[in-house]
Amino acid sequence: MAFRTGPATDTKKKPEEADPMRKYSVVTTLIAAAALLWWSPSSAISPDAGTTSLNFLKVGVGARAAALGGAYNAVSDDASACFWNPAGLVEAQPLEMFFMHHRFIEDISQSAAGFTFDLRQVRLGVSMNYFSMGELERRTGNSVVPDGVFTPFDMALGVSAAYRINENISAGVTGRFVHEDLDSETARSILFDLGIKAQTTIPGLVAALTVSNLGSRLKYDLSGYDAPRLISLGAAYRKTLPWEYSTLLVTAQATVPNDNETRFALGGEYGYKDFLFGRVGYRSGLDYEDFSFGFGVLYRKLRFDYAFVPYSDLGNSHRFSFIYGFKDGW
Repeated sequence: MAFRTGPATDTKKKPEEADPMRKYSVVTTLIAAAALLWWSPSSAISPDAGTTSLNFLKVGVGARAAALGGAYNAVSDDASACFWNPAGLVEAQPLEMFFMHHRFIEDISQSAAGFTFDLRQVRLGVSMNYFSMGELERRTGNSVVPDGVFTPFDMALGVSAAYRINENISAGVTGRFVHEDLDSETARSILFDLGIKAQTTIPGLVAALTVSNLGSRLKYDLSGYDAPRLISLGAAYRKTLPWEYSTLLVTAQATVPNDNETRFALGGEYGYKDFLFGRVGYRSGLDYEDFSFGFGVLYRKLRFDYAFVPYSDLGNSHRFSFIYGFKDGW
């Protein structure tokens, strides 16, 4: 893994000082959460489908994450952790910048950015996620000629904080201001993400639990709608292969949304010389989206990632990401 770095500060405990009971209790909690996710009831179509707002928050940020099928909350170890699991920010470099552009289907596009820095013993991150749906025609009645055009958009501005509890456990939180503009209708809310990452007793295996988009309902005029709350449990396993200069990352994630059934994602990444990376991913539960593909290149302080995600008859999606570190240490 090319982007592995040290802790947020130099004040972490030594391995012999870490509290093993705390590590085991966190892992036990993650296993219990996995059981709840696995045994959650399912049906063909959820009765809550289509009942939430701000669905742009379900669209993954970052080309690497997309190429891995969205199974990323246990992997997140760079500035894009602001969007996936804030606990992963402790593994990012301070003064690390992330940028992504996403050419979605039709005229829809997405841009996102993040930046990390340290404040005492806490790793902080700021982030922006902007989602544009292009120009749409405005009509007030059943007419051939439109009254005009408008450009609906969604935007989220966030501040994240992460702290390394001990050698094996980190936790984080993100506070996010979200705004949705639908021509004459606008809505705003404050949402929060909570995340935890834990190194298990198996070397190379990391478990993660995130709860996303907690907060108040969005109000449109007199109507209110919930945000798309997500509970995600993930695991990632890294291993150095017997072939020279080769590494392998395998990741999996189960996600329970408040408006649909449980979904599963799998991803794999092969790395050569910490320079070139090939990726593939799979997501279940979506008729229009299943497999994804991508690659990454790391050169000195800059990493470039690309992801290709086909959306069946809707078209193809392309994501481009850049991560640059202003400090040495990669």
